[in-house]
Amino acid sequence: MARAGRWSIVLVLSVLAVFLVISSASAQPRIMPEDVFTPLTKGFDLMREGKYEAAEAEFKTALSRDRYNPFALNNLAAIKAQQGKLKDAMAYLTDAGTYAKDYPQKIQQVCFTEGLCTGVKPVKEVGNESAIAKVVAENMAKLKAKVAATPEHPVPSTPPAMEKVPAEKKGK
Repeated sequence: MARAGRWSIVLVLSVLAVFLVISSASAQPRIMPEDVFTPLTKGFDLMREGKYEAAEAEFKTALSRDRYNPFALNNLAAIKAQQGKLKDAMAYLTDAGTYAKDYPQKIQQVCFTEGLCTGVKPVKEVGNESAIAKVVAENMAKLKAKVAATPEHPVPSTPPAMEKVPAEKKGK
């Protein structure tokens, strides 16, 4: 019985050790896969050239392979803000902010789209912290200020006061 107890303890400790090794290995920052990285860099270059439709297609390609990629989401937000589609831009930035801290890639270049949102180009190198998380937060603050300053609907004019009709003239 004592031997069975020892083996149980050894087995449990072995399983824990394997679990710790696996979890620490998966927690290491990883370089972005090539099939995501390539459309991101192409899209950024197209965005800098003012080819927003082509850039948008590249960023959507990256998202089809990595649904919550904050580089693609941020850059789509920059394009939508440039087009005046502030609600769409806000939706993209909200998604980007959710997972941005999980992407430690460094940023090589930055471009400004209409001075509102910043587009970013990642590099195949990871840092100690997420560079894109800071950009997304800055863009979110800029966009919220822009949305707050932009009236959502035109304020309707006030109709003129109606004339009061005396009771004796009503119905004639």
